[in-house]
Amino acid sequence: MDLTKFSEANRVRVKRDRSGELIIPGAVGHIYQHGDGRQLGVLLMLQTKMQWTYAKGKLTAAGFSVRQDGDTEGTALFDPGNREQSRLAVKVARARPRRNLTPEQRQAISDRLKHARELVKAA
Repeated sequence: MDLTKFSEANRVRVKRDRSGELIIPGAVGHIYQHGDGRQLGVLLMLQTKMQWTYAKGKLTAAGFSVRQDGDTEGTALFDPGNREQSRLAVKVARARPRRNLTPEQRQAISDRLKHARELVKAA
């Protein structure tokens, strides 16, 4: 499973990083395509050693393989076909899920935005 299919299955957005690689951004790291496409990786950049130690313990208990182990950061590889591992990767990276909007919700948001723009223009 590649990163775009993974993002669709887990309702998270994909973007390009500074080097042009596709990633799924999160608040404390990101998920990336690793190697030949059969595995994905999660990179975590945390504030303290304790946060990384706790996260690393959760990841290894779920079957991730830790690839890089730093003081407050590291990477772990996982199988994107494993639903439990996929959910945990999204959770620990703190990737925000995409909203699935109905056409009515989209229209309501569009109307509110149009109204707000008119108010700003009038002021």
